[in-house]
Formats: sequence, structure tokens, C-alpha cells
Amino acid sequence: MTDRRASRRRVLVGTGALLGLAGCTELSDSNASSTRSSPTENAPTETDTADTTTTSETDTETEEGPGYKQYHWHGRLFFEIDGTLVDFDQPKYYLDNIEDERPETVYFHFHDGAHGPNEWSNEKRIVTFQRALNLLPDIGYERRDGAHRITYDGTTYDGSRSGTDVSIHRGTERIDPTTYEVQHDDNFWISIQTETASGSGTDERSGKLIVDVNNRRLDFGADARQAGSDRFEFRDDGQPYTWYSAGDPVTLEHALATVPNVSYEQRDGSHVVSYESGGDHAGTYHETDDATQIIVRERTTPVDPTSYTLQDGDVVWVYVHTANAPDNEH
Repeated sequence: MTDRRASRRRVLVGTGALLGLAGCTELSDSNASSTRSSPTENAPTETDTADTTTTSETDTETEEGPGYKQYHWHGRLFFEIDGTLVDFDQPKYYLDNIEDERPETVYFHFHDGAHGPNEWSNEKRIVTFQRALNLLPDIGYERRDGAHRITYDGTTYDGSRSGTDVSIHRGTERIDPTTYEVQHDDNFWISIQTETASGSGTDERSGKLIVDVNNRRLDFGADARQAGSDRFEFRDDGQPYTWYSAGDPVTLEHALATVPNVSYEQRDGSHVVSYESGGDHAGTYHETDDATQIIVRERTTPVDPTSYTLQDGDVVWVYVHTANAPDNEH
């Protein structure tokens, strides 16, 4: 742990000026090795960790970390159960509503009107991801006999049982929540799949497409529905971000072409996303530009939109963050 804490201090020293300016400067989780130690080098993976029946949730005071008590860390958390994403944009997860009763939630929480519906905030203490999950209302985590065991809204999902698969990733790497410490710009993805999950039973495919541009989650409204076709479309069915496809599978690039004000292309093998909203955050963004982060993944797997074809049940996340994004004081 001494090396880990020293590494963290070096990160904070190197990014302190940027954090002081924005309060939430973004660092790509896929390129984090250039600024901080890789979690795969310092945190045991699921296969490395010894089986235990009880785990410690001790968090680490960070008074020695330059300015960390003052500045906040942010990242994103996706939590899906059989393809349905948990909605963290609810009052019960907002710090303002729960801090008086549960003061420790300041260590990991969400805010109303923060960066986006999946944007978490970490203040005052460095915590393990296990502790972070256990601070969220109606969510519980423990590691038992080497398997993940997650409770959500009164139902427990035990990864050791046949027919239940539980995986937890930070970016593209599996992690052990009992030892992994939350860091700035971590993107977490929790996936629970049970044997009760089933396909549509037809030739039609469906999934979800989530596009975040400069802290704004794009709304696929009437314009997206009108741009659809028999092969790919969004519907007015009360299921935001859900796409439907029939016939020959379409590429993700084709799907993105139906999203209003967004276009995608590749230049020299790098992502280029244009967002033409007419607002302050519109523009054409190149993955190779300074202070620009573009993530394109099917869950935790990076994909190439020009060649990747959408499959039934896919959940695709496109994330664009640039210097044009608004600051977040939370």
C-alpha cells in the first residue's frame, strides 16, 4: 500500500493545477497508465485475490494528498441487470437528499444535474469500490468464496450460483472491489446476467445506444425516429436509448448516423465525432486533440464503429469529453 499511496500522491501533484481549475479534469481510463499506476499492476484481479468470507471496508484518509480534501473526483458507473440499466438519476441517490441521515455517503454519491445520469462523485476520502457500492441506497456488495455477491433493491445475485453471472470492470479490466480503490475518471461497469434473461423470440434485434457529449446525454427524440429505417430505428415506446433492428445487421457507424446532430468518422485510425447542436458545446472533436477523450465501447469492449455490427442485447456507450465541457462544482 505504501507504493500505491506514493503513486497516488504523484498523480495528484501532476494534476493538481488542472483539478484546481476545473474541479473535475477528465483523464482517460484507457490511457491512465501515462499518469498513474495501472490497476492491473497494483490491484489484485478476481483470479488473484484469496477467497475470504469477510472483507474489510476500511477507507484511506487522504490528508497527505495535496488538496484532495478540497477537490472532488468523478467518474461513471453503469449497473445492468439482464440488460436493464439502473437509473442513478433519481432523488434517492442524490447527496443533498441522503447526507443528513447518512453522512458517510459524501464519500461516494450522485448529484442532481451533475455531469450526466451515470456520473458519480467522490469526496474527502479514498474508498474501495466495495465501500463505494455499499454507500449507495438499496445496493450492497460482498465477495464470498471468491465470487461477487450483489444485492439490488432487495434481490441478491450470487455469482457462485449456477445460472447467475456477475462481472465488475473498471474500464476494460476486471477488478476486485474489495481491494480496488476508486480513482478520478474511473468508468465502472457492473453486469448481472441470470438464466431468466431471454431474447425477443423474434428475428428482431434490440439493445441500447447511449451517447454522452460534453456532459450532455443526447435525447433520441422525434428526429431520431424519423431518421430510422426498417433495418435500424428508435421508437416512441417510452424506452429511451433503445434501438431496434431487423434484417441484415447494421454497423455502429450506421446507427450513429440516425442520432440527431451527430456524425462519426475515422481519420488515421482515430475517432472523430461531430456534434452540431448550435450550442456552446458543439464542434468537431478529434480523439488525438489535446484534452479530448473519446470512448466507444460495447459495454467494456472497445469497438470500431465502421466495422462493428450491432447484435441483439448490445449496450453501446459513446463518450466524448473535451475542454468545452462545463465545469462541475460537485
